[in-house]
Amino acid sequence: MPRPRTPIGTFGEIRVTELPNGKFEARARFRLRNGRMRRLRRSGKSAKAAERALKSAAARLADEVAGQAINGDTRFGHVMDLWLADFEKKVTRGERAPKSLEDYRDSADNHLRPRMGELTCREADNAGLCDEVLKNIRDRVGYAAAKRSKTVLSGICGYAVRHGAMDANPARSVEALEQGEKKPIRALEPEQRRDFLDKLRAWVDREKPSGTGRLGPRARAWADLPDVVEAMLATGVRIGEVLAIVGDDVDPAARTVVADHHLIREKGVGIRRVPLRKGRRQGLTLRVPSWSVPMWRRRKLESGGGPLFRTWNGEWPDPTNVGKRISTACDAIGYEWVTSHIFRHTVATHLGDRGVSDEDIGNQLGNTRDVVEGHYRRKKVDNETIADSLESMFDEPSEGDDDGDAEEVG
Repeated sequence: MPRPRTPIGTFGEIRVTELPNGKFEARARFRLRNGRMRRLRRSGKSAKAAERALKSAAARLADEVAGQAINGDTRFGHVMDLWLADFEKKVTRGERAPKSLEDYRDSADNHLRPRMGELTCREADNAGLCDEVLKNIRDRVGYAAAKRSKTVLSGICGYAVRHGAMDANPARSVEALEQGEKKPIRALEPEQRRDFLDKLRAWVDREKPSGTGRLGPRARAWADLPDVVEAMLATGVRIGEVLAIVGDDVDPAARTVVADHHLIREKGVGIRRVPLRKGRRQGLTLRVPSWSVPMWRRRKLESGGGPLFRTWNGEWPDPTNVGKRISTACDAIGYEWVTSHIFRHTVATHLGDRGVSDEDIGNQLGNTRDVVEGHYRRKKVDNETIADSLESMFDEPSEGDDDGDAEEVG
């Protein structure tokens, strides 16, 4: 008969051994809330002292399992779990986005927990340590991972402060993360845009990526790519917002499209269509350009009022998978640098070149003016009018120009 498992929140047999330095070490295995066994080790001047130290540490872990109040001796990894559980409740109430929970859990589990999970809150309450951890993540994983980890770390520490386990939020005192040299913002230039769409349509029609020699139901996902790209170029909205549009949102006669939902992947559920645009921004009714109306009209008729773009079995498409297909197609047609985000860059750049304000561009794209300037629109020349005036600096005066003193009239 197998030996019964150690109950959650308790520890097994304590073993005490004498160390070469004359001290004693007590060891035992403690079963955590998640079912895993953790080895506990504590030392003391005597066997009894070592055993008492180990039992004290086990009592603190038992408090964690029982969900009692946290304090400076609570493991930082336990506070991570409490903060994530609290964030999940906010998602359930509709106060936070499910995608944010997935991203934050990834940062906590893959970046912060291995580096700080076994520290106590008192040990983690150190701005220098937090600074070192975030810079290590930046150097080993990348700037984006470090930036998101800083957001998560600040949230966890803030939770610890509110519940009395920390005196202040150390993540707020870390040095600002430097991204290094930013890549130039790229967009499809005017002479590339028609060429790109023509090549994409030709490649999809020629290659039939299903490998079956004909466009069967599953290959429709590839056949839809040119229309997805055209829809993004006509609106500037994100791929997850374009894929969430239904036929009833489209009015070809008025040349309008309503973008007021987006698609998310929720763990254990799959792809869901949720209200509002990404970032909980209000939806927009957008007037689309006339060159895109035939596509919108055709997709509306095919949709029957449901999703404009759907999977082979009628489900909502996964925006990540659609983005990967776009990248594969771009590699094949000689536009290796193009991703689904480039289409938003293209819209922002084109509107900026036409004199549209950054504020209006940001409203269309669902971003702030600063984000548009820093991440979406190719940098424009600041002195076009002045440059035109400077052209005449070395022009010779034409005949009849008054270049001297006026003739005295007497």
